[in-house]
Amino acid sequence: MWQITDAVVVARILNATLVVPKLDQKSFWKDASDFTDIFDVDWFISFLSKDVKIIKQLPKRGGRTWTPYTMRVPRKCSERCYLNRVLPVLLKRHV
Repeated sequence: MWQITDAVVVARILNATLVVPKLDQKSFWKDASDFTDIFDVDWFISFLSKDVKIIKQLPKRGGRTWTPYTMRVPRKCSERCYLNRVLPVLLKRHV
């Protein structure tokens, strides 16, 4: 659950669009539930709409689902860390 909260906060800090999360169904819980099974997605999007833009799925590019760049972030990354270390990398990769 904290990872979802963290994702919302990071999207807000970076002024990024958040994609409705896909839950890791293999690592710890080994549960087949998806985000939509646990949360009311439309309410989630509506409730956070003033803070962060959220989309249900990644858009398609050239008929294929776009795969965003991912990177490992330090466990205790502060707002300053995201702005100084993460944002420049993402901007370089996607702009």
